[in-house]
Amino acid sequence: MSERAGGPSEISLSAAIARFEAIVGAEHVLTSGEAFREFRDPFQPERWDTHTPSAVVQPESVEQIQDIVLVAGEYGVPLWTNSQGRNNGYGGAGPRLKGSVTVNLRRMNRILEIDDDLAYALVEPGVSFLQLYTALRDGGHRLMLSVPDIGWGSVVGNSLDHGVTYMAYGQDFMAPCGMEIVTADGGLLRTGMGGVPGNRSWNLYRRGLGPSLDQLFMQSNFGIVTKMGVWLQPLPEVVMPLTITAPNEDDIVQLVDTLRMLLLDGTVAGVPCIMNTPTAASMLSQRSDWYDGDGPMPDAVLDKVGRELGIGRWMMRLSLWGDSAIVDRKYEKLRAAFTSIPGVEVRGEKTTPEEARNLEHPSDRVASGVANLDLLGMAGWNGGTRGGHMDFAPVVPLLGAEVLRFIKKFRPMVEAAGLDFKSDIMAISARSAIYVSGSNFTFNDEEQAQRVYDTLQSLVREAGKLGYGAYRAHLSFMDLAAEQFSFNDHAYLRFVEKIKDAVDPAGILSPGKQGIWPAALRDRP
Repeated sequence: MSERAGGPSEISLSAAIARFEAIVGAEHVLTSGEAFREFRDPFQPERWDTHTPSAVVQPESVEQIQDIVLVAGEYGVPLWTNSQGRNNGYGGAGPRLKGSVTVNLRRMNRILEIDDDLAYALVEPGVSFLQLYTALRDGGHRLMLSVPDIGWGSVVGNSLDHGVTYMAYGQDFMAPCGMEIVTADGGLLRTGMGGVPGNRSWNLYRRGLGPSLDQLFMQSNFGIVTKMGVWLQPLPEVVMPLTITAPNEDDIVQLVDTLRMLLLDGTVAGVPCIMNTPTAASMLSQRSDWYDGDGPMPDAVLDKVGRELGIGRWMMRLSLWGDSAIVDRKYEKLRAAFTSIPGVEVRGEKTTPEEARNLEHPSDRVASGVANLDLLGMAGWNGGTRGGHMDFAPVVPLLGAEVLRFIKKFRPMVEAAGLDFKSDIMAISARSAIYVSGSNFTFNDEEQAQRVYDTLQSLVREAGKLGYGAYRAHLSFMDLAAEQFSFNDHAYLRFVEKIKDAVDPAGILSPGKQGIWPAALRDRP
């Protein structure tokens, strides 16, 4: 875990905190106590403080953010912005640079607009998926939201970090459209058509006149997003969550190739997920229910878990939606395609979006666009209430042979460290997938936690040698992940550093995010 020196003197920091208290109110500036402790990596051992802020400031308006940014620039105080701060598995609410002042936007939680005719919402960064889902349901809007596995995260924050959701606009991260941003000089910018005052197409059209800027503010540290449009989809007549299971590890080749065909021809949409046995089992049980031995779970135990829970060695989750007759036709085609693979089973039933709220399995509810919190326990697969996870998440071509190649390379590396190899292959498009390999551990066990950190660093390095790049990185591995993008002497990183120097010359906004450091904190010339 690398640390970098940087930041203001104690005198400057104290003066800045006093100014922050004057802006937002002293009760909204945290420097100690339980509320403050929440803003660190929740899965780090207690004694580790690599990703700990010096203070947390919680504004409630754009104007307050502008004032905070100006004060930070005046005193040279680095700010680390998060929305809900629920980025667990990638560092949670902690800052990349120890001692940064966290700007947490939970108090900015207004749903500013829901448009039933054009099927979009305009939200502030403190709005969670569960909050927006509830507003749509209780407000009688005939619209649905593509949701992640756990509904407590920010719609804006999840989108800015390329977080995955599973229905129509989850595919290729299509939901965001149009942003408002506070820049490092305290200015205010609207992207795309939002540059025209009063323009009604701001949250409807992803481009503007000239370069499209929205992507510059995703996984970057060029500004603080204060509003974002999010596309919704009309409620369909029916929705059909499906579970597809396969009994053997090598079945992944045919599963992936069949899925790709169905995505390419439009039979399947959204973001199907293929989970191996430990990942699927963590939705329903804990590791200790099945195995208490040392080292990774043996294949014989994995086979037993797969049989008894009905999840096989691979479980695919996806959903179909639309008019009932069309869903029937798609299901017939899908079922015929997958059951042609020996041993594969397909299960699912049609329901309505309203009835989907009462589905027994929370995973089926997620696949049907129902936000919930019932999968929070997945982190406790190993360690229970002291269980955490860290994720290694490269992008792979959606080819069965390529995915199997990945498994054969990286499963032995993970198991050599005594860890279960967990897999969640998310088909983010018809041509590519994010391969999330999550390592579960007991986070108050320092030796085990260190072993996970060391193993994930090895995986990132080895993946880079094979031409795999991460789509998202834990705070402790952001620099390492960025190093793998080394084409033409790291031309990509050098280019974004030029943007950083131009738009944030003082380097106060989220230094180190995704390996993008201000000039004063770079290790290399």
